[in-house]
This record gives sequence, C-alpha cells and structure tokens, in this order.
Amino acid sequence: MKGPAEQDRIDDEAALWHARIGGDDVDWQAFSAWLDIPACRLAYERIALIDAEIIASAAAISAQLPANDDVEDARVPRSRKGWWAAGGTLTAGVVAGMLLLPMLTPAAEMMATYNTGPTETRTIALKDGSTIRIDRNSRLSVSDSATRRIDLAAGGAYFDIRHDPSHPLTVTAGGYEVRDVGTRFDMVHQGQRVSVAVAEGEVAVAPANGRGTPLRAGRRIDILGPSAEAAIATVNPANVGSWRDGRLIYDQAALALVATDISRYAGKTLTVDPAIADLRFSGVLTIGDGSRLVDQIQGLLPVDTRREGNRIRLVGRAAR
Repeated sequence: MKGPAEQDRIDDEAALWHARIGGDDVDWQAFSAWLDIPACRLAYERIALIDAEIIASAAAISAQLPANDDVEDARVPRSRKGWWAAGGTLTAGVVAGMLLLPMLTPAAEMMATYNTGPTETRTIALKDGSTIRIDRNSRLSVSDSATRRIDLAAGGAYFDIRHDPSHPLTVTAGGYEVRDVGTRFDMVHQGQRVSVAVAEGEVAVAPANGRGTPLRAGRRIDILGPSAEAAIATVNPANVGSWRDGRLIYDQAALALVATDISRYAGKTLTVDPAIADLRFSGVLTIGDGSRLVDQIQGLLPVDTRREGNRIRLVGRAAR
C-alpha cells in the first residue's frame, strides 16, 4: 500500500499531466508510459473526473461566487488549461468549484461520459475506491457525487463497488436499475437486452422506480425485448466479466444472447433464424478484434451464415 507522501506525489503528477494535455509540446510517449502504471492511471481518472464536473457546472458555480471583477483568476477555468498551477497548487477557480459542487442541486450535477472504441477498454476510479471497467464499443456516464449515479447507455461494464449505506450506487440501463449492495457484477446493455451477472455480493435489479429482484453471486438475469421477458440462470462467478481477459465464456447460453454479444464486438448486426432459436452454446470464444467471432461460432455449432451488407444471419446448417 502506498503511503500518503507517495500518493500525494502521484496525484500531483496526474494533475500536471492533465494540465498539459491539449498543449503543443506534450510528450505522448512519456505520458503513455506513466499511464501504464495502475496507480497513476487511477489518479489521472480521478483528476479528469473532478475537472469534468467543474467545467460542466461552470455556470452554476459562477452564479454562486462573490462578484470580484478585479480578480480574473477566480473564474472557473476551461477544460485542460492549467487548472493545476506549478508546484501542485490549486487555482482559485478550482478551489471555489470543489467547495461549491456539493451545494449544487441534483439537476446541476455533472454526468461525465466515457466512450470506448472497437478494441479499447477503459478503467475509471470512483472517489471511494470503487472501479468500473468499461468494455469495447460502450458508452457510460458517471456522476460521482452524493447520488452516485451511473448510466450504461450502450455496451458493457464490470463494476467493483464498495458498499456504503450512506452513499448508495444506482446503475441505469434501458429503463432498468441495478441497486448495489456492495458487490462485483457485470452489466450489458445492447439494443433491447439488459443483462446483469453477479460475481460477488448481491444486487437488486428493477424497472426504474419499481420493485427490485435480488440477484446474488453466481446468478445472471437477462431481460429481452419490448415485453421485458426475464430469465434467471446460474453462472460460474469466476467467469463473470471474462471479456476483461479477452474471452467470452458461455455455459448453455441461448444462441440469441451469444449473437447479441458478437454483434457488439464484431461491429455487425448478427441475428438468429427462429428455427435455431433454442440452440444452446457452451464454450469459449476469443474476442481479438472481433472479426473472427462469427467464424468461431460457425466452427463450434451446426450453423451457417447469410450475409447482407453489415448484417449477418445465423441459420441451421440443414437450411442452406
């Protein structure tokens, strides 16, 4: 465990790097090497999240600051432009912003948004030490304030959450909420599908403002389609969030669910012929860049493909 002095040094470095980003003389190779250190990456994510909250709340902060036309530095700074002064001293605008953020109404609170590309995953750290690993081709927004709200607009994420009864966490996706009870869980929101699998602890899954269904470790819920049909299945907790290791592990999973996962990783719309809708798949797929996932399924199951532009349809081999 790092001591306070070491953590302060890392935090200072994170703030200085954040202030330099956007300049013309950034040493990207040095920044990348520094960011490869896990403690440094987590510190940088914390700094970036604070900065995003302040910038997005600039108007509300400015309205509550005392008028002082002679002090130009009291204004909330623009993003990535030197909000951390030389020597690690916070500028007046950021100090004011950090003090005023807790006073803002919920409507004024910032939701920092993160997007990942086809081959990119990302880890962000919350203020209490909880972490979120965002999967490929995903969009997730975070408000790390008193309400601790997270919205998974699309894609997937793995949550490692510290339980705090006085500071609860709610994750929303596709009209559903996951209410945390201190846990590790994986969540997917893809089209009309919402899935939650629990590796440790327990969550409650519910329609927005509705009654929750408890989901403990080793269980997964899949909610599909406009009719909100839900199915609960048993899973191996060790396999929850296996995409973090570049693999997709299934145990008697419906082919439609597998196809939904492949669609996101492959960047193509994959559908299943109703004639093979009940086909189940058990096995391991290697994600890679996503381009070989369909071929892997075709090699492991008695299915063929019919391709039309960016759409792929899985059909029974006998139907060809």
